[in-house]
Amino acid sequence: MNKIEINKLPELSWEVSEAVNQLRVNLSFCGSDVKTIMVTSSTPNEGKSFVTMQLWRSIAEMGIPALFIDCDFRKSVLRTRYGFSCSGHMKGAPHYLAGQAELEDVIYETNIKNGYIIPVAKTVVNPAILLESPKFAQMIAECRKRFGIILIDTPPLGSVADSLNIATHCDGTVLVTMCGQTPRKLVANSVEQLKRTGTPLLGVVLNAAKTNGSNLYYKKYYGKTGYYYGGGSALGAEENKKG
Repeated sequence: MNKIEINKLPELSWEVSEAVNQLRVNLSFCGSDVKTIMVTSSTPNEGKSFVTMQLWRSIAEMGIPALFIDCDFRKSVLRTRYGFSCSGHMKGAPHYLAGQAELEDVIYETNIKNGYIIPVAKTVVNPAILLESPKFAQMIAECRKRFGIILIDTPPLGSVADSLNIATHCDGTVLVTMCGQTPRKLVANSVEQLKRTGTPLLGVVLNAAKTNGSNLYYKKYYGKTGYYYGGGSALGAEENKKG
């Protein structure tokens, strides 16, 4: 299997790590049949990619084979932000969906034990035809057989329709929103869009919310078992602002 080295994964504070761990545990309460989870947001720069990456890392470090699929085909920032490097020419999901590579060619083992990734090696201007092709469903179905959890990072719901196409292939969605930035009406609209796909909303992550006058961010997650809260440091809040 090909390998990708992730060279810029930040060391998280205890508070941020604990917040991510709580999110991981809360998602596990949704049931063993929830294996393919889409992570999205209403607008850009709400922290969805950060949340997806750290959740994926946490799951993998627990010994569960976890696959991160980057489906932000238009504006993926993961490759540069986290310093991906590999030997040879990197291929990603668009290569497979366009028939330019086999699935095995685009699944990469990483330097995170039990962590695997299907990257975006080159952005695509109009990926709708790729996301709506039968090969996308085949890719998800095959990956479900091979991995314990699949996390899919997608474009914001308010920008393009890509996430709505992807949601129909997932067991549920996590919606990331930035405290004090995203209007409630826009969040409510995102929830309504997701409802129309028939895909359950597993939870909402609220980023960069200051509490008790401290420089902490809090996340609030609503799952099938109720509300949960977890804190993180200002470092985590600053990282989340990047997208």
